[in-house]
Amino acid sequence: METAKGGVVTRTHAEEVLELSKVLKSLSNFCNTEAAKKRAVSLSPMETQTAVESELERVEAIQRSGETAEFYVPFEPGFLRTQVEGALFLPLEVLVRVRRFFRFVSVLKANSKNSKLKSFFVRLHAYPGLLKELDSKIDEAGAMRDDASPGLQRIRTRKKQIQHHIRQLLNTMLAEQPNVYTGLNVVERAGHFVLPVKSNFKKQIKGIVHSYSNSGETIFIEPMAITEDAAGLIELDEHERLEIESILRRLTDIIRNDMTAIEDDIEYVVSLDLWFAKARFANDQKANRPVFDERLNIINGFHPILKRINDRVVPLNLKLNSGKRVLLLSGPNAGGKTVVLKTVGLIVLMARCGLFIPADEGSTVPFFDELFADIGDEQSIESQLSTFAAHLKQIRKALEGNSNSLVLLDELMSQTSVEEGSALASAILDEFSRRDSIVLATTHNENLKIFVSNREDMINAGMEFTDRPTYRLILGVPQPSNALRLANQLGLQSTVLEKAASYLDEEKVSVNRLFEDLSGQLKVVEEEREKLSSLVDDYENKLAAFNIKKKQESDELRSKYRNELTKAKRDIEKLIKALRKEGPKPDMVGKTRHFFKDKLDFKAPAEPYHPDVGELVRIRELRRIGQVVAEKQGKYKISLQNIFYWVEPTDIESIKEEKEVRS
Repeated sequence: METAKGGVVTRTHAEEVLELSKVLKSLSNFCNTEAAKKRAVSLSPMETQTAVESELERVEAIQRSGETAEFYVPFEPGFLRTQVEGALFLPLEVLVRVRRFFRFVSVLKANSKNSKLKSFFVRLHAYPGLLKELDSKIDEAGAMRDDASPGLQRIRTRKKQIQHHIRQLLNTMLAEQPNVYTGLNVVERAGHFVLPVKSNFKKQIKGIVHSYSNSGETIFIEPMAITEDAAGLIELDEHERLEIESILRRLTDIIRNDMTAIEDDIEYVVSLDLWFAKARFANDQKANRPVFDERLNIINGFHPILKRINDRVVPLNLKLNSGKRVLLLSGPNAGGKTVVLKTVGLIVLMARCGLFIPADEGSTVPFFDELFADIGDEQSIESQLSTFAAHLKQIRKALEGNSNSLVLLDELMSQTSVEEGSALASAILDEFSRRDSIVLATTHNENLKIFVSNREDMINAGMEFTDRPTYRLILGVPQPSNALRLANQLGLQSTVLEKAASYLDEEKVSVNRLFEDLSGQLKVVEEEREKLSSLVDDYENKLAAFNIKKKQESDELRSKYRNELTKAKRDIEKLIKALRKEGPKPDMVGKTRHFFKDKLDFKAPAEPYHPDVGELVRIRELRRIGQVVAEKQGKYKISLQNIFYWVEPTDIESIKEEKEVRS
């Protein structure tokens, strides 16, 4: 996985205008650890298809398993190594977090033994020795245990004895002169045992003043009677500090010896966290694994950010046939043209980041080496670029880029005159097509629509407009801008609209009307095709059900024959035994003849026949031919001279072979 190093990610212009960072921020919300969250928002498109496929394979395996896991790492990868290299020993709080990580890894490995994802966790190391050593030194509260070493135990035992003696002396003083103190409890201030003396009795208590109360009425004094013991405690505190440091150095040395394994595990757990987050993100988005193919085919795709804001987004269906390198998208303002560009761009970027894409299963995208996007107002005051110059700058970069690129151009050359803009836009599209890049561009320029319609390597498309924008993409037919109709809907004065209509070029008006007619006809054709497709699906489902039923009936018939033959075989064997034993006596011969007469007269059940409605068949029992007029719940309605019979499939037989013999 390729992520940015050093914290700050440098995004390409396309990644910025397509707002990839917003998608990755949503992904980060599904991570458990801060390290994985940082890695999620820092994701960049991977360089090779092999790397992406490996990433997608992991995410799909996690999603397919249906399993979940929670993750923990003590620090960012590399932090522990830096700490160990730069210090004599690790602080106690760092060791506490390391111990928690060892416990987490142990539980994770134990829980994964019967998991479908066992292979994901086997590479994690086990730390039973380290964990045992840390547990023997650090208690559950995260403090150094009294028995962490014999020396520490002796020091702390002696400290407790001295502290007990000090408290006894101070409690005696409180009891002897209670009127001298503001309270009758021993107080600890800054590590010293003191008595709360009333300010007016200050001179009666000999000792060291450590502090005053906020009101000034209480003075906290360490009496001279405990000075020697207090000095002893200070000395023991220093011995305790040195002993703890000695223990920490030994523990740090142990950690240092396994540093490579520990850092590898921290790094790998962050990766695990991100893979599981990608799977959860895919489930949340109802996203599917992208298939890399030469053709761009997005089925019911949607813009992931827009979908989060509005769950009634019209899905995008875009199939760019092989040989078509340029798709020119036209239609009304606010009709969804720019959303189409951003949706396609984001889907391509998400796929290259190893993410499932917000589109139906079967959607395919090429593995582009680069992606360029010229979308929105690119004007730059700081660099003294006009809007037109800024757009040209982005187009120039795309032309200088890799030929296997996706290029998204919004409002191509609309920032200059129609004539020169048309000529320049046509040349730009021609050059991109010649370089085998795939281009999606939007326009309101009628000349450019006509140019594209005359090219076999390019195709027009448009955003449908009925009485309003429908946000549905229609391939093959450009769409008019419908500026006057939109202006009318927005309440612009009729006099202005009438005058504007009078200024229109009649030829271009005719072209727009032709576009509208073609769009309407195409919509009718698509609706009829959808109906036909539905009928075909229905027929195929019924045919599949029929074949299943036919096989089931045949299997039942074979089973019945098999049972009859098995029974007859047993009866014959019994009869043979009886003949051998009793000989050919008259009554035995009679029984034998009767047996074979019954068995030979056995009439095997007829094999079921399933005719088509309208077919001529024979009803077995009547031995008459009739026509099948209906089928319902496995039975057939047969017409015999306007008399109707409902019969089972086993009651009818085909007459097709008889017709063939006659012919």
